[in-house]
Amino acid sequence: MFVQGFADGDAAPMPSSAFDVFRAHVDRTSPEHHFWHLRTPDGGEADIYADVTPGSVDSLMITRFSAGDPVDLLAEFTILAGAVILAPGGPAMLTAEAQRQHLPDDFQSDAIVVRNGDDIRRAIENF
Repeated sequence: MFVQGFADGDAAPMPSSAFDVFRAHVDRTSPEHHFWHLRTPDGGEADIYADVTPGSVDSLMITRFSAGDPVDLLAEFTILAGAVILAPGGPAMLTAEAQRQHLPDDFQSDAIVVRNGDDIRRAIENF
């Protein structure tokens, strides 16, 4: 899945401070590949690819993630970043209804609002 900020229909950077929700759970990284591996207290894991600079994150991709704490962290990051989750084959997942107007036109009508990890898990199960 991808996480992206949007403004006026175009991709927009996200604040790098939002990435801090992941930092305590990073057990290995490969900076040259913009790779971060998470291991969470529930035994969950996730691979994250993101170019995190001191000011911004252009986009984030999360793969090979387990359904527990990693999804809760994803929800927290997305909310703090004011971003949208894009999952192949599924609707755009907004964290606030006000984001809908900033999406590209093709994503607006099917977009859903997710407020936490449980909402994201339910959305993934339904597409």
